[in-house]
Amino acid sequence: MTKIFRRLSFFILILVQFIFLFAIFFDKTNAPLVLLFLGIISVLISLAYFKSPRQEERYFIKDLYLILFAVTGALSTFFINIELKFGPVIAAGFIGTLASFVPSINRKSQLLKEVPPAIYCGAFVGMTSASVAPNLKFILLAGIIAGSILILSKNIFNGFGGKLGTIAFGGVAITSAILYTLL
Repeated sequence: MTKIFRRLSFFILILVQFIFLFAIFFDKTNAPLVLLFLGIISVLISLAYFKSPRQEERYFIKDLYLILFAVTGALSTFFINIELKFGPVIAAGFIGTLASFVPSINRKSQLLKEVPPAIYCGAFVGMTSASVAPNLKFILLAGIIAGSILILSKNIFNGFGGKLGTIAFGGVAITSAILYTLL
């Protein structure tokens, strides 16, 4: 069952990135150099996805705490960004910096080593504009979805830049789609 979820998350990440590229593509249909660049990037991304090594992990249930850390990062960044009006970059930087010190509490703990990426992924969710995320409930749901995708893609795309931002974008996009269809 875990293998199915891991493959599903792999394809969700691919789908999210290609939707983003297609949005740029349809916005710039009259710029041939941009279209050529997007085509080359799409081919390179596809090759990287299917050639990248993937390893399976059997401790799926133990990783559920990552959702809590992602939600914590999302809510705290959103609060600092919107309520305290420090801006998204300062808020995410502050939360990310605080999270980076967590593993030094106990250097032998495997759990504490996984806290900073989860909180920073949540911080990317919390950077969402107030026009997209009108309240904390939206950020809470987006943080839960992003944390779930983070668990499912834990051993996928290691070493690739942009993984946490893509997961956060996916969480916000899926939450927006859910709320759009329900309301």
